[in-house]
Amino acid sequence: MGKRIDDIPCHCLKIRRSAENVTRFYDKVLAPSGITARQCSLLGSIYANPGCSIRDLAEDTILDRSTLTRSLKPLLELGYIEDRRHTGARNSVLKLTEQGTAVYREAYALWKQAQQELEQKVGKRNLAQMESMLLLLQDL
Repeated sequence: MGKRIDDIPCHCLKIRRSAENVTRFYDKVLAPSGITARQCSLLGSIYANPGCSIRDLAEDTILDRSTLTRSLKPLLELGYIEDRRHTGARNSVLKLTEQGTAVYREAYALWKQAQQELEQKVGKRNLAQMESMLLLLQDL
C-alpha cells in the first residue's frame, strides 16, 4: 500500500506522495530486471541516442548534470553503460553495453506491463485527465 494522502491539506505534499507511490509501483514491477524506473529511463534515453553526451542526456531527461552523473555511476559500475570518449576529450560518449542493452530490453518489457497495470487500476480516462492536469502544472 502506498503512502496515504487522505488527511493532508497541502497540495504539494499530496502530489509528491502520489508521485512517490507511482515510482514505487513501477520500481516493484521492474524489480526482476534489477533496475529502477529512473535507471530504466536513463538506459532508454541512451538506447535511443547512442553516443550522447552527458549534456545531451541531461537535456533529454530534464536532470541537472550533477544529479545525472550520480545516477549514471551505478550503471557504469554494473557495466550497463560505457563512456567511449576519446582520450583528452571533454565530452562523454555514452553507449549501452551488450549487457546494458539486454537489461534495458527486459526492463522495457516490464515497463510496458507496468503501464498496462496502471491503466487497468486507474482507468485510461482518469489517466488522460490526470495528464491534462499535469500539463497545467508544468507552467507554474
